[in-house]
Amino acid sequence: MAPSLNQMRYFCELADAGNFGRAAERLHMSQPPLSRQIAALEQELGTPLLVRSPKGAALTAAGRQFLIDATEILRLVAQAKRNAAATGRGEAGQLTMGFTMCAAYSIVPDLTHRYKRAFPKVDLRVRELMPNALKRDLKDGAIDVAISFPGDEGAQFKSRPLIREPLKLVLPERHPLAKSRKIRVEDLAHERFLIVPRAQVPSLYESIVQCCRAAGFDPAIGLEVYLQQTIVNFVAEGLGIAFVPASMQRSQIKGAVFRTLGSPPMIEQLLYWSPANSNPCLTGFLALSEKRPG
Repeated sequence: MAPSLNQMRYFCELADAGNFGRAAERLHMSQPPLSRQIAALEQELGTPLLVRSPKGAALTAAGRQFLIDATEILRLVAQAKRNAAATGRGEAGQLTMGFTMCAAYSIVPDLTHRYKRAFPKVDLRVRELMPNALKRDLKDGAIDVAISFPGDEGAQFKSRPLIREPLKLVLPERHPLAKSRKIRVEDLAHERFLIVPRAQVPSLYESIVQCCRAAGFDPAIGLEVYLQQTIVNFVAEGLGIAFVPASMQRSQIKGAVFRTLGSPPMIEQLLYWSPANSNPCLTGFLALSEKRPG
């Protein structure tokens, strides 16, 4: 049988006190039970740890080594208790956040900074994924939270709005409208649009189509492109024009010009999580995500 933690604690206290009577007093116990515990410890180890005398108790060579090891073991046990409690409160552990590329240009950097400051002991992992992959990984538990556009998730996830921003028109820098101070949607009726596939982001696709239809035309789709950054890059190469979330202007792709319309369509990004997720770190993340920076 291995020495118990109580026996180690008793021994360390005795080694510090140097006297059974003082050690028993510190431990709030009588001297005979303490003496029996130390004797049982020595029997278990098969070697004397103390030299007893009327003046007290001195450590043997084995006792000095055992004191070093027992002190470290008790320190680790105390640390383990603190770690377990912190993890149970969501102050330690691991959290995985998935997000779309657009969120990387808007809410994700700030949210990441604030969460790491608030929960420095949590291993925060981030994954940039396509919207459909976000939904799949959130359902499978591969990620704890997802930041994406509104979709048809139904009751399987909980959600809350994180950011709402306008769509901006992006044009090649040599486009005739690039120098116009005021552009109307009607002016785009004969342009070819680059757009995300409807099956990938229905809300973004529909907001663009409805904006054009409100101006009296159906947009001519030149290319369907999955990534917003790729859309901006293709526009810069003269392959068409596009509406993209305003935060994509931070991509600073050479050759692309961003313009604001008078009444631009708006798009939201939401925070999604599964109500079945039992990760203690999730509670703190959800609370922090409700607070706006500043």
